[in-house]
Amino acid sequence: MSSCCCCKEKQAFVGVRVVVLLGAPGAGKGTVAQYLSDNYNVLHFSTGNLLRNEGKEDTEIGREVSAIIGSGGLVGDDVVNRIVKSNLSKVFATDSLVLLDGYPRSVDQAEYLDSLGDGALKNVIRAVEIDVDHEVAVARISNRRVCSECGATFGPLDDIADCSRCGGALVKRADDEEAVVRRRLQEYVDTTLPVSEYYACRLFKISGESSPEESAREVDDVFRDFGVKKRGDDS
Repeated sequence: MSSCCCCKEKQAFVGVRVVVLLGAPGAGKGTVAQYLSDNYNVLHFSTGNLLRNEGKEDTEIGREVSAIIGSGGLVGDDVVNRIVKSNLSKVFATDSLVLLDGYPRSVDQAEYLDSLGDGALKNVIRAVEIDVDHEVAVARISNRRVCSECGATFGPLDDIADCSRCGGALVKRADDEEAVVRRRLQEYVDTTLPVSEYYACRLFKISGESSPEESAREVDDVFRDFGVKKRGDDS
């Protein structure tokens, strides 16, 4: 069941423009993001894709990102913040809702996001966290395969040899080994989980262990509270 830690009567939902998608590795963020992209007027911004796309551009920041990634380094907050700000500015000229996936990863980044527009952006940001037991997450990730071409993810119940979307080979990534997954989960607890606490009364939780149908209903309930309609829903 979707929930917010504060009384809904105290919330002003109308005008939501940015939804931050939170959840531990294996929680199902990709599934929820795909559902939202298929059914709502949203632009899905994943930090990884933003960085890769920026690195392809022949701009000052693009060359900076390309150099960092090429050397195997980590892109710092300053660069990530600038890229997010630039992309948000472009989207706000449209009617689309922004879905941020993988950002903010820290309280510092969340505070920066709130500060944009001289602090006005804070009023139109909400967070949705997908809640999942960590042992469930470990089992999911350590048993999944990923398409080597398009990046689509497939679980143990997907009894196929190649990607059903593009025909690419399915592979098990090295960072999906159980020991690596448990380390990533601990990093999430230490670094990203405090972001949930930061958002407090702007945070809604949905179950990451529900069936696809139940998960969709929970997502729809939350977005109804945000005043956001599904595509084709004029009611």
